[in-house]
Amino acid sequence: MPAFTPIRDAQASVRPARREPDRAQAPARSGAPQAVAILIGQLSQGGSERQLYMFLANCDRARWAPTVFVSGQLGFWEGPIRALGIPVVLLLGNRLAKMAQLRAACVAQGVTCLFSWSSYTNPFGLALLGAGIRRIGSFRNSLFADLPTRFRGLWSWASLAGVSIAVCNSRDTFAQLSSRKAARPKAAYVPNGVEAPCPTRIAAARAQWRGRLGLTEETVLLVGVGRLASQKRFDRFLEVVAAVRTTAPVQAVIAGEDRGCLSDLERQIDDLGLRDAVRLIGPVPDARELICAADIFLLTSDHEGMPNVVLEAMAAGRSCVAARVDGVGEVVEDGVTGLLGAPDAAELAQQVSRLVADPELRRRIGAAARASVERRFNPIAIAGSLWSLCEETS
Repeated sequence: MPAFTPIRDAQASVRPARREPDRAQAPARSGAPQAVAILIGQLSQGGSERQLYMFLANCDRARWAPTVFVSGQLGFWEGPIRALGIPVVLLLGNRLAKMAQLRAACVAQGVTCLFSWSSYTNPFGLALLGAGIRRIGSFRNSLFADLPTRFRGLWSWASLAGVSIAVCNSRDTFAQLSSRKAARPKAAYVPNGVEAPCPTRIAAARAQWRGRLGLTEETVLLVGVGRLASQKRFDRFLEVVAAVRTTAPVQAVIAGEDRGCLSDLERQIDDLGLRDAVRLIGPVPDARELICAADIFLLTSDHEGMPNVVLEAMAAGRSCVAARVDGVGEVVEDGVTGLLGAPDAAELAQQVSRLVADPELRRRIGAAARASVERRFNPIAIAGSLWSLCEETS
């Protein structure tokens, strides 16, 4: 597959006659890889963290020498990243202390480029002003949705002011940033990438998980994956299950780390009489394997960037029903590679019921979804496009 070419706004397509002072790069030593600092908030089991791992796994180490800096907490992905031979550094202290540590480390290592992996870490780029280091930021959710609600205006400003280029994984966010009158940051659209597992692996994972859950092949299983946070609206997921079960005895599983919603969801399960139909199983080592066990993958979020879990479900040939929000429409072609509905339990339940009642429709949509992912979201091409941003001067 040819390399994915990032789409940029009109300003980003024009190369300046000279480099701007805060982005000037000293030439790398002949034959030596360029030092690159990658900054992320945490290394827990999220879709953004998996995208980071694929980015690092497809790094040309003859050209780049990455170090991963973590501003919050280490977690699941620390081990796999270290296994690639890439250092992981946890920044300590308050935010100003962490910014000072990042600047000192980047200067000491001769870093030529900082790549912030989220809007939340973009403000750290302000610490590198005047250091001659290129600063790339990311928006991996719906524009400023990842930022704290308190002082949201200040956070939004800092997430833009801290970087020179903003990578957006959804066209919606790209369009919003490109429409700004300010000259910086310049926006670049690069979607998420996803690996399509081989059919043998899919079958094995499906058999293992359905056996673990005590399900026969005749049972229709709905799966949801994501942090148990308000954004993901698993309360809506439960309402959909309750509505569908009035006509079909489906089963459902929700996997994800609790971010404050677990007790409310457990109460809702009892209130809806779903104790024998829905399981909350917490985080799992590899959600992609659980997804293989699904007959239908259901996304009920209020907002998303480009949802990694939907890409993973499509890559596994699963039929998806998703709320039509933000970047979801870029991934799912309604009626062809999945079914979309308003972020409304009743409408989503109608779409799920269509798939429950029609196994051939599930098979056809799943096959089309897998083919679409293989054609459009090759992770090697996507990673190459991101790495290319680290050396450009525009």
